[in-house]
Amino acid sequence: MRIAFFGGTFDPPHRGHLAIAQAAAERLRLDRVLFAPVGNQPLKNDSSVASFEDRVAMVKLAISGDSRFELSTIDAPRPDYRPNYTIDTIRLLKETLQPEDHLFCLVGADSFLSLPRWYRAAELLFDCDFIVAGRPGFDFPSAEKALPKNVHISGEPSHEPGLSTLTLTNDVRQSSTFYFLPDLREEISATEVRMALAGHFADDGALPRPVAEYIRAHHLYQ
Repeated sequence: MRIAFFGGTFDPPHRGHLAIAQAAAERLRLDRVLFAPVGNQPLKNDSSVASFEDRVAMVKLAISGDSRFELSTIDAPRPDYRPNYTIDTIRLLKETLQPEDHLFCLVGADSFLSLPRWYRAAELLFDCDFIVAGRPGFDFPSAEKALPKNVHISGEPSHEPGLSTLTLTNDVRQSSTFYFLPDLREEISATEVRMALAGHFADDGALPRPVAEYIRAHHLYQ
Protein backbone atom coordinates (compact mmCIF):
# COMPACT_ATOMS: atom_id res chain seq x y z
CA MET A 1 0.00 0.00 0.00
CA ARG A 2 0.97 3.60 -0.57
CA ILE A 3 0.38 5.51 2.66
CA ALA A 4 0.94 9.17 3.55
CA PHE A 5 1.32 10.41 7.11
CA PHE A 6 -0.26 13.86 7.37
CA GLY A 7 0.46 15.34 10.79
CA GLY A 8 -0.52 18.72 12.15
CA THR A 9 -2.38 20.58 14.84
CA PHE A 10 -5.63 20.64 12.79
CA ASP A 11 -6.90 23.43 15.01
CA PRO A 12 -9.34 23.42 13.27
CA PRO A 13 -9.10 21.16 10.20
CA HIS A 14 -10.13 23.21 7.16
CA ARG A 15 -10.66 22.87 3.44
CA GLY A 16 -7.02 23.67 2.73
CA HIS A 17 -5.96 20.52 4.60
CA LEU A 18 -8.43 18.46 2.56
CA ALA A 19 -7.24 20.00 -0.72
CA ILE A 20 -3.63 19.09 0.07
CA ALA A 21 -4.56 15.52 0.95
CA GLN A 22 -6.77 15.12 -2.12
CA ALA A 23 -4.08 16.41 -4.47
CA ALA A 24 -1.46 14.12 -2.94
CA ALA A 25 -3.77 11.10 -3.05
CA GLU A 26 -4.66 11.65 -6.69
CA ARG A 27 -1.25 12.55 -8.05
CA LEU A 28 0.73 9.90 -6.18
CA ARG A 29 -1.98 7.22 -6.26
CA LEU A 30 -2.14 6.92 -2.49
CA ASP A 31 -4.24 4.21 -0.90
CA ARG A 32 -4.46 5.94 2.47
CA VAL A 33 -3.79 9.36 3.94
CA LEU A 34 -3.46 9.27 7.72
CA PHE A 35 -4.62 12.53 9.33
CA ALA A 36 -2.78 12.62 12.65
CA PRO A 37 -3.51 15.47 15.07
CA VAL A 38 -0.37 16.18 17.10
CA GLY A 39 -0.47 16.06 20.87
CA ASN A 40 2.40 18.39 21.72
CA GLN A 41 3.87 20.28 18.77
CA PRO A 42 7.57 20.77 19.61
CA LEU A 43 7.98 24.01 17.60
CA LYS A 44 4.89 25.73 18.97
CA ASN A 45 4.51 25.92 22.72
CA ASP A 46 0.84 25.79 23.74
CA SER A 47 -0.02 25.86 20.05
CA SER A 48 -3.35 24.07 20.31
CA VAL A 49 -6.37 26.10 21.31
CA ALA A 50 -8.83 23.21 21.12
CA SER A 51 -8.19 20.06 23.14
CA PHE A 52 -6.70 16.99 21.51
CA GLU A 53 -10.06 15.24 21.90
CA ASP A 54 -11.90 18.05 20.10
CA ARG A 55 -9.34 18.14 17.31
CA VAL A 56 -9.63 14.37 16.86
CA ALA A 57 -13.42 14.69 16.66
CA MET A 58 -13.20 17.52 14.11
CA VAL A 59 -10.71 15.64 11.92
CA LYS A 60 -12.97 12.58 11.94
CA LEU A 61 -15.85 14.73 10.73
CA ALA A 62 -13.75 16.57 8.14
CA ILE A 63 -12.44 13.45 6.40
CA SER A 64 -15.61 11.36 6.46
CA GLY A 65 -16.38 12.00 2.79
CA ASP A 66 -13.26 10.35 1.35
CA SER A 67 -12.60 6.64 1.80
CA ARG A 68 -8.86 7.18 1.30
CA PHE A 69 -8.65 9.37 4.40
CA GLU A 70 -8.24 7.89 7.85
CA LEU A 71 -7.93 9.34 11.35
CA SER A 72 -4.79 8.29 13.24
CA THR A 73 -4.09 8.93 16.92
CA ILE A 74 -0.50 7.73 16.65
CA ASP A 75 0.63 11.29 17.49
CA ALA A 76 -1.51 11.56 20.63
CA PRO A 77 -0.10 13.34 23.71
CA ARG A 78 2.66 11.30 25.28
CA PRO A 79 2.24 9.98 28.84
CA ASP A 80 5.56 11.60 29.80
CA TYR A 81 4.46 14.99 28.30
CA ARG A 82 7.44 15.08 25.95
CA PRO A 83 7.02 16.74 22.54
CA ASN A 84 5.75 14.62 19.66
CA TYR A 85 8.73 14.49 17.32
CA THR A 86 7.91 13.50 13.75
CA ILE A 87 10.89 11.19 13.46
CA ASP A 88 9.67 9.15 16.44
CA THR A 89 6.14 8.98 15.05
CA ILE A 90 7.29 7.95 11.57
CA ARG A 91 9.46 5.17 12.99
CA LEU A 92 6.63 3.96 15.21
CA LEU A 93 4.27 3.98 12.24
CA LYS A 94 6.71 2.03 10.07
CA GLU A 95 6.72 -0.75 12.67
CA THR A 96 3.01 -1.27 12.01
CA LEU A 97 3.35 -1.50 8.22
CA GLN A 98 4.19 -4.34 5.90
CA PRO A 99 7.67 -4.46 4.27
CA GLU A 100 6.16 -3.79 0.85
CA ASP A 101 4.25 -0.69 2.00
CA HIS A 102 5.50 2.69 0.80
CA LEU A 103 5.32 5.46 3.41
CA PHE A 104 5.34 9.18 2.65
CA CYS A 105 5.31 12.21 4.92
CA LEU A 106 2.91 14.87 3.61
CA VAL A 107 3.53 18.48 4.64
CA GLY A 108 2.62 21.96 3.52
CA ALA A 109 5.22 24.36 2.19
CA ASP A 110 5.30 26.44 5.36
CA SER A 111 5.96 23.38 7.49
CA PHE A 112 8.74 22.24 5.17
CA LEU A 113 10.42 25.64 5.33
CA SER A 114 10.72 25.20 9.11
CA LEU A 115 12.63 21.94 8.53
CA PRO A 116 15.98 23.30 9.85
CA ARG A 117 14.33 23.51 13.28
CA TRP A 118 12.90 19.98 13.22
CA TYR A 119 14.34 17.40 15.59
CA ARG A 120 16.87 15.20 13.72
CA ALA A 121 15.65 16.50 10.37
CA ALA A 122 18.66 15.14 8.46
CA GLU A 123 17.71 11.60 9.54
CA LEU A 124 13.98 12.05 9.05
CA LEU A 125 14.36 12.95 5.38
CA PHE A 126 15.71 9.44 4.74
CA ASP A 127 13.22 7.55 6.90
CA CYS A 128 10.53 8.09 4.27
CA ASP A 129 9.84 10.05 1.11
CA PHE A 130 8.36 13.54 1.46
CA ILE A 131 5.42 15.10 -0.37
CA VAL A 132 5.39 18.89 -0.15
CA ALA A 133 2.31 20.88 -1.12
CA GLY A 134 3.30 24.10 -2.82
CA ARG A 135 2.05 27.61 -2.32
CA PRO A 136 2.69 30.82 -4.29
CA GLY A 137 6.38 31.71 -4.11
CA PHE A 138 7.56 28.26 -3.04
CA ASP A 139 9.85 26.48 -5.51
CA PHE A 140 12.82 24.13 -5.63
CA PRO A 141 15.37 26.82 -4.61
CA SER A 142 13.17 27.54 -1.58
CA ALA A 143 13.10 23.86 -0.72
CA GLU A 144 16.86 23.49 -1.15
CA LYS A 145 17.51 26.32 1.32
CA ALA A 146 15.51 24.41 3.95
CA LEU A 147 17.61 21.25 3.67
CA PRO A 148 20.10 20.38 6.43
CA LYS A 149 23.67 21.12 5.40
CA ASN A 150 24.62 17.47 4.78
CA VAL A 151 21.55 16.79 2.60
CA HIS A 152 21.80 17.56 -1.10
CA ILE A 153 19.68 17.54 -4.23
CA SER A 154 21.04 14.99 -6.67
CA GLY A 155 20.61 15.57 -10.40
CA GLU A 156 17.87 17.53 -12.10
CA PRO A 157 14.21 17.44 -11.08
CA SER A 158 11.69 15.68 -13.31
CA HIS A 159 8.33 17.23 -14.10
CA GLU A 160 4.91 16.01 -15.13
CA PRO A 161 1.54 17.78 -14.89
CA GLY A 162 0.83 18.52 -11.25
CA LEU A 163 3.93 16.80 -9.87
CA SER A 164 7.67 17.42 -9.76
CA THR A 165 10.19 14.95 -8.38
CA LEU A 166 13.79 15.10 -7.26
CA THR A 167 16.24 12.88 -5.41
CA LEU A 168 17.84 13.75 -2.07
CA THR A 169 21.14 12.25 -0.96
CA ASN A 170 23.41 12.65 2.05
CA ASP A 171 27.07 12.18 2.90
CA VAL A 172 26.62 8.48 3.73
CA ARG A 173 25.00 7.75 0.36
CA GLN A 174 21.45 7.36 1.53
CA SER A 175 18.78 8.56 -0.87
CA SER A 176 15.12 9.48 -0.75
CA THR A 177 12.59 11.05 -3.08
CA PHE A 178 11.05 14.50 -2.72
CA TYR A 179 7.68 15.03 -4.41
CA PHE A 180 6.44 18.56 -4.99
CA LEU A 181 2.82 19.51 -5.76
CA PRO A 182 3.48 22.87 -7.44
CA ASP A 183 0.12 24.44 -8.21
CA LEU A 184 -1.93 24.39 -5.01
CA ARG A 185 -3.45 27.73 -4.04
CA GLU A 186 -5.27 26.92 -0.81
CA GLU A 187 -4.20 29.93 1.22
CA ILE A 188 -6.29 29.17 4.32
CA SER A 189 -4.77 29.93 7.71
CA ALA A 190 -6.04 28.08 10.79
CA THR A 191 -4.92 31.07 12.88
CA GLU A 192 -7.08 33.42 10.81
CA VAL A 193 -10.01 30.99 10.99
CA ARG A 194 -9.73 30.93 14.80
CA MET A 195 -9.53 34.71 14.97
CA ALA A 196 -12.62 35.00 12.79
CA LEU A 197 -14.50 32.51 14.92
CA ALA A 198 -13.54 34.41 18.06
CA GLY A 199 -14.93 37.59 16.47
CA HIS A 200 -18.14 35.84 15.37
CA PHE A 201 -17.61 36.71 11.72
CA ALA A 202 -16.13 33.47 10.39
CA ASP A 203 -16.79 32.49 6.82
CA ASP A 204 -17.81 28.88 7.18
CA GLY A 205 -16.69 28.34 3.60
CA ALA A 206 -13.18 27.74 4.93
CA LEU A 207 -14.46 24.81 7.02
CA PRO A 208 -16.17 21.56 6.11
CA ARG A 209 -19.78 21.95 7.20
CA PRO A 210 -19.67 19.20 9.88
CA VAL A 211 -16.61 20.88 11.42
CA ALA A 212 -18.31 24.29 11.49
CA GLU A 213 -21.36 22.72 13.14
CA TYR A 214 -19.17 20.96 15.73
CA ILE A 215 -17.38 24.21 16.57
CA ARG A 216 -20.68 26.02 17.07
CA ALA A 217 -22.19 23.19 19.13
CA HIS A 218 -19.16 23.00 21.43
CA HIS A 219 -18.52 26.76 21.60
CA LEU A 220 -14.91 26.39 20.50
CA TYR A 221 -12.61 29.37 19.80
CA GLN A 222 -15.02 31.83 21.48
